[in-house]
Amino acid sequence: MGQRIMLVEGNDDFHVAQILFQVREVPEVFQVKIPGGNAEKAVGGIEALLESIPAWLLRTDLERLAVVLDANDKGPAARWGSIRSRLINKGYRDSEIPERHQQAGTVFDLSSLAGIPRSVRFAAWIMPDNRSAGMVEDFVAGLIRGGDAMLPRVEQFLETIPGPERRFSHSHLPKARIHTWLAVSEHPGRPMGHAIQWDRNLDAIHPSVQPFLDWVHKALID
Repeated sequence: MGQRIMLVEGNDDFHVAQILFQVREVPEVFQVKIPGGNAEKAVGGIEALLESIPAWLLRTDLERLAVVLDANDKGPAARWGSIRSRLINKGYRDSEIPERHQQAGTVFDLSSLAGIPRSVRFAAWIMPDNRSAGMVEDFVAGLIRGGDAMLPRVEQFLETIPGPERRFSHSHLPKARIHTWLAVSEHPGRPMGHAIQWDRNLDAIHPSVQPFLDWVHKALID
């Protein structure tokens, strides 16, 4: 078996993925990596991830490559366009690369470049759900158990902060939302990944997780 790699943007994404896979007992047949290093020393970020894709695809020991990145306010279609254009610019055939990102996550076999006698299964999941603008923080917030009394209070608090006094941009509202919620949880300040494992108010078997795990299996395991 060749290398099977999942690329994520940064430390938060790394730990959310690793702990979610541990809790849900996902087979350990692939590695989660951050562009430019490991979870302790890595460049990280969307641009670093996008720029690293062609180099990974040139590795002769690579069998499968999956990327997980945030839609942010650009939306999934724009993110997929960035991935697709990089692949085409590196010489991969336009006809082989789906024009549109799939709502279940995109997975397809990418033929090799000339001189590299192999193909690679390539896959992309665009957080939070391949349909919405947003980020991994929205994905984790989706695990908050229904009827949670603290989340509405957190949202009300954030809404009462006057625009000129907000220290975070509108695009980072999901970050402020989940981290404020975590700050007033049973163990204040616990990172998102650890909270998935230990916070009883987050549900690691929430139905919203299953489409992501189904994509992981198709992209990297099955």
